[in-house]
Amino acid sequence: MDTTRLFGILAAIFIISSVPVFAGDEGKCIPVKNLKEENLAFKGGEKLVFTVHFKWGLINADVAQATLKVDTTILNGRKVFHASLTGKTQKFYEKFFRVKEDLDSWFTRDGLRPMKFTRFAKEGKYTCTNLYMYDHTPGDEKISASLNNSRKGDFSATLPLDKCTYDIPLMYYVLRNIDTEKLEEGKDYPMTFAVDDDVYTLHFRYLGKENKYIDGIGSIRCLKLSFEVVSGEVFSGESDLYGWFSDDENRIPVWFTAPLKIGKVQGRLRSYSELRNPFSSIVE
Repeated sequence: MDTTRLFGILAAIFIISSVPVFAGDEGKCIPVKNLKEENLAFKGGEKLVFTVHFKWGLINADVAQATLKVDTTILNGRKVFHASLTGKTQKFYEKFFRVKEDLDSWFTRDGLRPMKFTRFAKEGKYTCTNLYMYDHTPGDEKISASLNNSRKGDFSATLPLDKCTYDIPLMYYVLRNIDTEKLEEGKDYPMTFAVDDDVYTLHFRYLGKENKYIDGIGSIRCLKLSFEVVSGEVFSGESDLYGWFSDDENRIPVWFTAPLKIGKVQGRLRSYSELRNPFSSIVE
């Protein structure tokens, strides 16, 4: 495994666990609650910090940190949310693999529609700087991508856009507004998103409720989801990626685990601030 790609995949965990979008998946949206700003599971100012843990043989250590935060701002004269997902290896492990990944998303405060998405990655000798602009003009919906990486240089792409297409950070926030009363346990639900020069689909499945113990926080009542993992460069494909979201009005991600071709990666919530609602799923 190319270890320099490890944290880039962790910070944007959905990228490698997805497959190119199929025609049969288009137009299928996951069931969500009313997406008016006052009804959302989060608010501007929220910050979540995660610890990334790697297990392989005698290696059993925290190797990186990821931060997911959201604020309010103005984009092209419109009030929007700005979410950022950043990740960096811990200093000790930079001698083995140095990775930095920054994902930024701008989306509407009502409806959570994507407006702009940027990705900057530095993974060993590989770098990329990508910009995506979302055009929701009726009849001419599209994503205009301006791309650059150290392998191909500058290039561009025009990608399809429908009402069920998001970007990587935005998917976390859409998932947090799932209408669980409409979810069918064990059923597959697709979400599509753009990354690099293609559109991908991610399939997830609701597996019910389960308590999860998080060091430093305690036992948390959770909604458990599984995400389809496709065998490839990093993931083994032998089992799914699993994620646990708090079973309260915040629906924050608190834990994930995924099999790799070499070892296993886990992520756990380390700290949180400016939650919209009480963290009521912590079990006393």
